[in-house]
Amino acid sequence: MFSFYFNLGIISGVVSSVVGGIYAFLYYKYMFDFSVVLPIWRIVAAYFSLGLIAGGALFVFERFSPKFGSLIFNLSFALLSFASILLPILKFIDGVEFPELFPGFAIPLHFFFPVIFLSLSPFIIKKNLS
Repeated sequence: MFSFYFNLGIISGVVSSVVGGIYAFLYYKYMFDFSVVLPIWRIVAAYFSLGLIAGGALFVFERFSPKFGSLIFNLSFALLSFASILLPILKFIDGVEFPELFPGFAIPLHFFFPVIFLSLSPFIIKKNLS
C-alpha cells in the first residue's frame, strides 16, 4: 500500500525536477543568472525530498482519516504552497546585480511540484470505489 504513495512521490519529484530544471536553465540563459544563489541541483534535491515527504504525509493522512484524509492533505498542501511564496518575496539577496528579479524567478518554482503531485495522485493511487 505504501509503495503507491512512495511511487507517487518519486514520479512527482522526477517530473517536477525536469520541469523546474528546464525552467531554471532557460531563466538563467535568457533573463538573469541566479545560479550562484539557487543552483539547479538544489532545485532537484528540494523536489525529490518534497516528493518523499508529500507522499509519506498523504499516506499518513489517508491512514488516519480514510474518508477525508485526501481532502485535508490537498487543502493543506495547496495552502502551504501559497504561503511559501512569501519566502522569496521577503528574502533579500546580496551579491547579485538585479535582486528584484529573484521573486519573479522563484515564485513559479513553488507551484511546479504541488500542481504535478496533485495532478498525478488520482492516476497513481487508485481507490476501491465499490
